[in-house]
Amino acid sequence: MNIPEVTFRTREGDVNFFRKCGFGGEWKDKTTDDYFKDKKVVLFALPGAFTPTCYQHHLPEYEEKYDEMKSLGIDEIYVLSVNDTFVMNSWMEAMKAKNVKAIADGEGKFTKGMGMLVNKPKQGFGMRSWRYSALIDNREVKKMFIEEGKNDESNDDDPFKVSDANTMLNYLKEAK
Repeated sequence: MNIPEVTFRTREGDVNFFRKCGFGGEWKDKTTDDYFKDKKVVLFALPGAFTPTCYQHHLPEYEEKYDEMKSLGIDEIYVLSVNDTFVMNSWMEAMKAKNVKAIADGEGKFTKGMGMLVNKPKQGFGMRSWRYSALIDNREVKKMFIEEGKNDESNDDDPFKVSDANTMLNYLKEAK
């Protein structure tokens, strides 16, 4: 399966995001080719920046395992969420992320194309990404770890068992 071809609206160069509105930067369009062409990438997607599991576990674990994944031939690690670029940039700043890079799928086009767009009205989120991770080699999905229970019923559950950094790391080690 190939990843969907979309254009992401991003902001680059803004300063003072956290606790303030970003300023000084500029809008940049980035395509899936910009992120994935001729690269071996680990992508993990989550329901939203600043949400408890995403904030406390998902991003920090991938940040911690970054060097080990790079040593296994991974070029980049991206976190994707159906949030706008201002939210994703602020979240990365708040998390002090140095290695993992954010992809803001504000309109959910990439997420929909991956078959991972779900509705979460009970939480007041609207359309968001289901939690998963994927190994993508030059735009081709080689492996996906999708959390159980994908639904549009807005259940309270938010499983976090197979999209974690250790599951991906173990897969990369075995595939080596």
